[in-house]
Amino acid sequence: MRRREFWKYAEETWPLLHSLMTVHFNQDFTVDYGSVDGAMKAVATNGSVEHRKAIIQEWRDWNRSEGVKDDIRPFLRDGFGVYVMLKKPIDGRNFMNRVYDELIAGVRAETGTHWK
Repeated sequence: MRRREFWKYAEETWPLLHSLMTVHFNQDFTVDYGSVDGAMKAVATNGSVEHRKAIIQEWRDWNRSEGVKDDIRPFLRDGFGVYVMLKKPIDGRNFMNRVYDELIAGVRAETGTHWK
């Protein structure tokens, strides 16, 4: 897939996850959030609990399809517009797992449950 096709595919298939990634990890994420940690904190707390639960569901769907690839960095860059420096393939996987973990932690903190 070419860059434009990746973008359209991600935007249509996982619209909430796509929006979250492009808002929090775009080329200006350090201006908006100060760091990756700041952007991750925003991921955990921005939006309603129900909205974040819907994003978690989309993340799981994404993980079953695109997330199984050995190197997800091209998809993160071209499909989600992620501008975080990810040097090795494992960095891409760890990044996406952290997004998921932050979403789960944020929902749990607000609901007081062990929702997953």
